[in-house]
Amino acid sequence: MRILRHVGVAALLPLALTAARAQDASLADFYRGKTVTFMINFTVGGSTDIEGRVWARHLRKHIPGQPTVVVQNMGGAGGTIGTNWLAQVARPDGLTLGYLTGSTGKQALGETQLVDMNTLSYIGNSPDVNLTYARTDIPPGLKKPIDLMKAKDFWIGGLTPDSSKDVIERLQLDMLGISYRYLSGFKGSPEARHALEKGEIAFYNEGIASWFASIEPNMGRRGEVIPVWYDPMDDGVEMKAPPDAAGVPAKPFHEFYEEALGRKPSGQLWDMYRRANLFTTTYLRVFMMPPKTPQTYVDAMVKAFTATAEDPEFVADTRQALQRTPGFKSGPVAAGSFRRMLEPNAEYRAFMAEFIARGHRTMGAK
Repeated sequence: MRILRHVGVAALLPLALTAARAQDASLADFYRGKTVTFMINFTVGGSTDIEGRVWARHLRKHIPGQPTVVVQNMGGAGGTIGTNWLAQVARPDGLTLGYLTGSTGKQALGETQLVDMNTLSYIGNSPDVNLTYARTDIPPGLKKPIDLMKAKDFWIGGLTPDSSKDVIERLQLDMLGISYRYLSGFKGSPEARHALEKGEIAFYNEGIASWFASIEPNMGRRGEVIPVWYDPMDDGVEMKAPPDAAGVPAKPFHEFYEEALGRKPSGQLWDMYRRANLFTTTYLRVFMMPPKTPQTYVDAMVKAFTATAEDPEFVADTRQALQRTPGFKSGPVAAGSFRRMLEPNAEYRAFMAEFIARGHRTMGAK
């Protein structure tokens, strides 16, 4: 009987391979000559755009039939406009996907203007970290990161009071006991960076790709800004410096905190920061398709992104453009973790509701 079972399984393998080849051929016929829209939910020039365009550049050859892939930027409202468009307007025809930054964190906060991301079709996520930098002319002057502890009442920039970027900035400064002024409402990081160059704000955070690609080669080399810290990677147990930060003359935030205050961080602000940090690192960027997209097309994109992430040309391109290679996580375990992070957390939402409301109240204008 054992031999018969073995033969039976072996006999099924050719059938499975034949079915897989037939499906690949069917997908190739579907995608050949078509155009796939790769929507990025932030404006041109920011870290989301820079990384998204590298993905889009190499994705085409790994989709059956090698369709044309075009990038469409749809920034505004801290990424909400593009995310809502993907959920409410885009057709579930297998020809549209979104590269979304910040929206997972917004849903965790209970953002009422954001669609329920559970309705979107999950492809995968790409962990990333943000780096915070500041103008060196903040009084009394910044020569090294720890000098920020002597500064006060400088302007920090943001997108919206409920964006993960703004929340992280304010939580970090509040934990350190640094006083600041808050100016939010920038459409995207390129606009905020321009404001920082003009001196309208003095403190901001962006994806680490932007630091290597745009900030360090310009303002950094001119001595106008320095990095003060970057977000640590967190698996829920341990926080550590990400490999992508190699070469950055700064420390992960928890180490900066210990150096500045002489103790390990703790308390409610710290607990809320650690949860918020998950939404700005592990779940910062997600690849999604419109609701009710047929699973066949979702699976095709999962395979395409997986292959792209392992493509030597993609790796070389990202190392040149970003000084790092973005990872890609997918599959049932990753999808389950992502869905769990979208579940409401009463303590986190209650704290953040007041924290964000305070941001609205204190937000000023120059």
